[in-house]
Amino acid sequence: MLTALFLGGYVYQNVTGLENGMDDVAEAGFVEKQIRVDGRRLNYAEGPDNGPPLVLIHGQASQWEDYMLALPELAGDHHIFAVDVPGHGGSDRLDPKEYSNARVGALLAGFMEEAVGEPAIVSGHSSGGLLALWITAQRRELVSGLVLEDPPLFSSEMPRLPRTTGGLLTALADQYLKAGKPRNDFQRYFLEHGSYFEFFGSLEGSIKSYALNWIDDNPRDPLQIFYLPPLVSVFFQGLVSYDPEFGAAWTREEGGWFSGFDTEAALRAVNVPTTLIHTNYFESKDGTAYNDKGILMAAMDAKDVDRALGLLPKGTKLVQVQSGHLVHFEKPRDFIDSVQALSSRVKE
Repeated sequence: MLTALFLGGYVYQNVTGLENGMDDVAEAGFVEKQIRVDGRRLNYAEGPDNGPPLVLIHGQASQWEDYMLALPELAGDHHIFAVDVPGHGGSDRLDPKEYSNARVGALLAGFMEEAVGEPAIVSGHSSGGLLALWITAQRRELVSGLVLEDPPLFSSEMPRLPRTTGGLLTALADQYLKAGKPRNDFQRYFLEHGSYFEFFGSLEGSIKSYALNWIDDNPRDPLQIFYLPPLVSVFFQGLVSYDPEFGAAWTREEGGWFSGFDTEAALRAVNVPTTLIHTNYFESKDGTAYNDKGILMAAMDAKDVDRALGLLPKGTKLVQVQSGHLVHFEKPRDFIDSVQALSSRVKE
């Protein structure tokens, strides 16, 4: 009886977790809006004006909604703007040649000028961290503080990219497009040809089979698997609207994501209070973040972190979190505390 009740509660949480999270966001006063910047539609959620502005920039294959667990509390003393990066969520897709950190960063800077209208703390997760870094380095007048949430500093550049977990996603996006597939149906290809469920060991095959059958029955809908936790569902909520051209741009050494952007120079140019969040969930037997195939199972290794800290301004705070990559969803308390601590430093 107790087992049945536990399983029932577990399934209920899995099925209703995201819906309940978004209910809390709506109750906190967030409203979804759209604005045009340089002719491109940018979709975003704005919270009530309860304090200094805070801009949240999600990572690759995500959307603003994956901040749902952190938004209500942060909205208590900030004016939050959570934006969908072009190529994601409700924002416009760009011409493939426009997907570079500099171009997308410029669009987001324009968003901050138009929608925010004053200097803001900018927090970027993963690839959003590189965008936040570009904005801070190039448009200092727009930024009062910077949070880099597990960004792939140095590791996401060629030739290292293919030997990282993020590189596996971008490689699949590139393969998908080279196969002549449409830009709006990447989710199934990702599941069929990727290894997203490999962490489930011997269950990987059966879970993948279930997922592919579900997608065939529910084309264009984000995958939902009732027996897996909300962390899985929130990933596919973002992936279903993800433009694979965004990912493919990272694989191009010329004219791609890093065209016109120098990570080291950008880090050196930062001169605002800064926090760097690094996750260290995965450690192999030798204490590194690489698996037995030599794949980096984190956004950065220890050397990348040390290199970044040596370039960022003196006083940059390093926050090590025992978490997977999506800190603001997996460990919202740690993320909230990090943002609030930086906000206090900005006020000093």
